Formats: sequence, C-alpha cells, structure tokens
Amino acid sequence: MRFAVIAALLALALPAMAADGDEAKAPVMLRTGPYLGVQPGAKDVAPGKATVRSRGAIRVVTWVGFQMAGQGGRVFIQGTEPPEYDIVAGEPDEVVIELRSSRLHSTNDGRKLDTGWFPTAVLWVQARQLKGNVVRVTIKMRETVGYDLRQEGNYLFLDFRPPTGPIVAPKLPTPTPDQG
Repeated sequence: MRFAVIAALLALALPAMAADGDEAKAPVMLRTGPYLGVQPGAKDVAPGKATVRSRGAIRVVTWVGFQMAGQGGRVFIQGTEPPEYDIVAGEPDEVVIELRSSRLHSTNDGRKLDTGWFPTAVLWVQARQLKGNVVRVTIKMRETVGYDLRQEGNYLFLDFRPPTGPIVAPKLPTPTPDQG
C-alpha cells in the first residue's frame, strides 16, 4: 500500500518538477492583436472606462500613455476633466507633474511604462497616487531635452525634443546558470 501511495505521489510530482526546469526555455508570451488603449484623437476611451466620471470636485485620471510621436516621443495624461497641474522639482533627468484634486482610476493606471526601447528621450513614465488627492506623474529621461506642454480638453500632452546623444537600448539582465 505504501509503495502505491509513493508511486502515485511521484507520478504527480515528477511532471511538475520537470515543468519547473523548462521555465527558462519557455517562450515569452507576446500580446497579439490590435492595441486597445487610448490613442488621442483616434480612440479616446479605453475598454472599461466609458462610464468613468469625476467624483464631485475630484478629477479621475483615466490613462497615462506614451506615443512614438515625432522623434522625441509624447507622454499624455487623460482625465475626466481638464487637469489642474503643477510642474514640480525632481531629479535633473526627470519631469514631474502633480495633478491637483485628482485620483487614479485604478492601480493599473499607475503601472510603470517602460519606454526605453523606443528611440526617444523618454526612458519610463509612472503615475502614483499621493495623499491629498494628488497624482504625481514622473517622466524619467534618457537625457535632458526640451519639451512642449499643452492642454487640449481633458488631455495634457508633453511633446519631447529628440535626444542629441546616441541612443542605447536598455540592458537585459544576464541569466545566471542554475546552481541547483
């Protein structure tokens, strides 16, 4: 009886253990199909956000996005109403915007956008909810370049100049051999 139980457990455990070893060889899953996010002027409402409205005097930030527009790239912020914002001090290689009387619609809207693979001055963009109904959007730059800031309706656009130096792709982590 013990042998049958041990054999059954091994029969269940061995395929799972073999699958764990194959994870490093597993292909990377890539999204296919059309882009479903916001595209200012072409698609202004993302899935699941058609009914989002301001909450009293609090605006809702519905999308923080990046577009490969021009040679410098574009960061845009979409809300339920025209934003009230301040440009605040950050690191020398950052542009930091604080949106007053604002809340992120969801935690997903605060995820970091890794834009370093695009040949622009923008490395990444991230929105964070702060206390006091303030949303801080931090734009990390590959190098300091000028930008044009403009507001159109419920959007805030930052159009960056192209970088002047050579563009180097981000480094991928080097896999280490399994010590196990």
